Amino acid sequence: MSWELFVGLRYLRSRRNDAFVSVITLISTLGVMLGVMVLTMTLAIMTGFEEDLRARILGLHPTFA
Repeated sequence: MSWELFVGLRYLRSRRNDAFVSVITLISTLGVMLGVMVLTMTLAIMTGFEEDLRARILGLHPTFA
């Protein structure tokens, strides 16, 4: 078992007197995971919009309404 995994699991496992700390750790870990996921999705979407906008401005794909 790697050292990082050992330290992470040590703080995620709850003991009877430290159950509140375990809940706080779990909530904060999930918050960081959710934040990274949203940031990654936002960057992917903005890159797609940028490419589409650049193509329309340069006239490579004209749109007729």
